[in-house]
Amino acid sequence: MPASAPLALVGNRAPADRTDDDLAALNAALVQRRDAAKAGNAEFVDADIALHATMVAAAHNPVLIALFSEFVPVLRQGLIDLVELLNLRTDNPNHGDDGHTLLVEAIERADAEAAGRTLREELKQTLSRLQAI
Repeated sequence: MPASAPLALVGNRAPADRTDDDLAALNAALVQRRDAAKAGNAEFVDADIALHATMVAAAHNPVLIALFSEFVPVLRQGLIDLVELLNLRTDNPNHGDDGHTLLVEAIERADAEAAGRTLREELKQTLSRLQAI
């Protein structure tokens, strides 16, 4: 299974299975991520992970939720390192807000195709930045 497979499942299931409570939690997590743009890299990454955890929870799949929870400690440090290595927040402290907004909006519209496309584009951009180093 490719490493991106769990993300694809979230992109497909969250739009289909989300509830009104999930939508409220997603929007609150998006606001918290934006607020964290004023803070340091670790705080920003924590808010980013919290938003993604909310997306995973909206898929209502206990296996994905458990997998994401187990992965968070490694993911957290990796994202902090990535933000610092690529200077992602130097020009824009709220790096990735547009993509995250599009993803939340796709989940709100129950548009699995748009959610999946947005996730793939975000991963593609990150990979491209890493390959350019």
